[in-house]
Order: sequence, then structure tokens, then C-alpha cells
Amino acid sequence: MTDRENLYKGLSHAAWGYFFLNFDFNLGTVSIFPRFAGYLLFLSAIGKLAGERRDLLLLRPLCVLLAVWNGGDWLLSWGGGDIDGHVLFLDLLMAAAGLYFQFQFLTDMAALAETYRPAEDNNLDGRLRRRRTAYIVLVTVISLFSAAPGQIMILGDGWRTGIILGLAVIACILSLMIMAGLFELRKFFLPGAAEV
Repeated sequence: MTDRENLYKGLSHAAWGYFFLNFDFNLGTVSIFPRFAGYLLFLSAIGKLAGERRDLLLLRPLCVLLAVWNGGDWLLSWGGGDIDGHVLFLDLLMAAAGLYFQFQFLTDMAALAETYRPAEDNNLDGRLRRRRTAYIVLVTVISLFSAAPGQIMILGDGWRTGIILGLAVIACILSLMIMAGLFELRKFFLPGAAEV
């Protein structure tokens, strides 16, 4: 497999990883698009893209941890349980780990776009960075609203739920925009694409 094919496949895995991370459809209590599958796709992407972005290898242990955590949550869902909500410290730690992973991973994807930008400069790297920042801020706000219901009760539970749902819809749209950006970056490595 050539380097370009490897990069193409790695970016495909990265883009589809965001799908599994942000879109969830359940059959009963079990997700048919489990989040751990997204982290496994990110692991594959890291392996394929690390030749171009060496610091991606630093994210590998964190990605494994997130895959195991989310895999455990998915397995527990078969029995109607979940891993979240039992130990607040662990919930916050894993949320912070996920946010850091996403931030750094997308930073590396933007740097890859900057390196391989075509001559007609479409500012893909800048768009990926803006989408990354908006996505991380939004997911952080959603996490804070979700984790601290007692402190936000001044809004009333209906308002709180409405705000979280509204922010989640915006986060899903941003996630689709990130996926589109990664698929656009992937086009730079099509077999017929010009070498930079």
C-alpha cells in the first residue's frame, strides 16, 4: 500500500470515527453505533497517519483508554446498566480525556491539511481549527450542564433539558461539518491527486 493510500484510508477512518462518536441510535438500551467503535477507528487512523504526524502516537494510549471505557459502557448496556454516573471523579476525568483527545486529534488533522494544502488554497486547515474549537467548547458546555443538575435547577428542569438538546443538535451539526472537512482532506490523497 502506498503512503497516499494509507493516508486516504486513515482519514476515512478518522471521519467515520466522528460519526460513531456523535450519532447514537439504540435498540432498547443497546447502541447500534457504539462510541467505542469510533475510538477503534481513531486508533486505526492514528496508525495510518502517524508517519506524517508523529505526535499522533502520543494520543494512542489515551485513545485505547477511551475505547475500553466506552466499550465497557456498551457491554453494560446489554444488561440495562451503564458505566457513567457512579463515580463523579471518573466521569469528569473521562470527559476531560475525551475533550483533550478530540482537541489534539483535530489539531493534527488541521496541521495535515496545512501541509498538503493544494495550490488553490481553500483554507481547510483554518476551517478545521474553527470547527474544532467550536465543537470542544460546545461539548464542554453540554458536559457541564449534564453533570451538574442540582446547580442549574434555577432554570427549571424543562429549560435545562431544552438547552441541552438544543446544544446537542448544534454539536451534531458541527460534527457533520468536521466529518465533511476530513472527507475533503481525504481528497488530497486520492490516487490521481497531484503530489505536493
